Amino acid sequence: MGSSKKGLKRANHTVPRSYLLRFADQQKQIMRVRLEDGSSRKEPVKRSTVVRDFYLMETASGEWTDEFEDALSELENAGIQAIRAIVDEDKWPPTPEHRMALAKWAALQHVRVPAVRQQGDEIADFLLKLNIAVKGKPQIRQVMEERLGRPPTEEEVEARWQQLSDFGSYSVKQHANAHMKLIGELMPRAAAHFHSRAWGLCRFERRALVTSDCPVALVPSADAHPDDGVGLATAAGFLLPLDRRAFLVINGEEGEDYRLRPHTSLARSFNQKIVFDARLSVFHHPEDSPLEGLVLPKPTTREMDISGDLQAFLMPEGWPSQPRS
Repeated sequence: MGSSKKGLKRANHTVPRSYLLRFADQQKQIMRVRLEDGSSRKEPVKRSTVVRDFYLMETASGEWTDEFEDALSELENAGIQAIRAIVDEDKWPPTPEHRMALAKWAALQHVRVPAVRQQGDEIADFLLKLNIAVKGKPQIRQVMEERLGRPPTEEEVEARWQQLSDFGSYSVKQHANAHMKLIGELMPRAAAHFHSRAWGLCRFERRALVTSDCPVALVPSADAHPDDGVGLATAAGFLLPLDRRAFLVINGEEGEDYRLRPHTSLARSFNQKIVFDARLSVFHHPEDSPLEGLVLPKPTTREMDISGDLQAFLMPEGWPSQPRS
């Protein structure tokens, strides 16, 4: 964990720089709107969505590497070439090569963002604390004895129990490698799902579009309950802004690719959905005003809605032993 990170690519864009440039002006500036307070500020694309060390991985020998960032760059470059062909050169339907590249690119954007890592952290936090709650002091005593090399005193066990059972005083985060492993597992599945569906392209001449820190928006099915979660398998479709004048619809079903007729209400509806799926920030071209008349949600601070109070599961003496038959 203490190995040097010197010389590595540490300023990691969680949304690709090459993509954000399609919403930027000639000075490579983009407008960032903070959901926290609705404030807008123009900033250089090179600083947008940058999280330090976000894609660095730790090797088995304890060294840090940016090889994962290099792998992402290859997928990003192929994806942005496909976007340029589709939007700038109007090559629609996309060629098989561009379709595959864009499917992989969209899948990558779906799973690489901080929201996915936060969701994993929240699950890990809940499961660890649940384990502590139901296994109680006996587990703490066992772990302490292994670490100390001697039986702990009752006072030591009690002090550690009071610390660990105060669940609101701490939170658990996964190692960064866990997210990279998840990307490697989910991205090919998401890409195959996107690739096999019908795609729709909509292009505007005057209406402006937005994007966000989670650029792939999931559309719930018409009969979905508001409290139901929506994921890759359950979404009725996916929306992806390709730049300030074009967006892609990935349907939930297979079929022929098509074009959508552009109109003002469609642009407004699309932008509202992108805004609702944002977590902290929305982005648009500095000369555009695409948020007029839209509702800005509060920033998303949690990804999981886990019902129930972990304190209710506390069993200081551990889960009762089951009688042997």
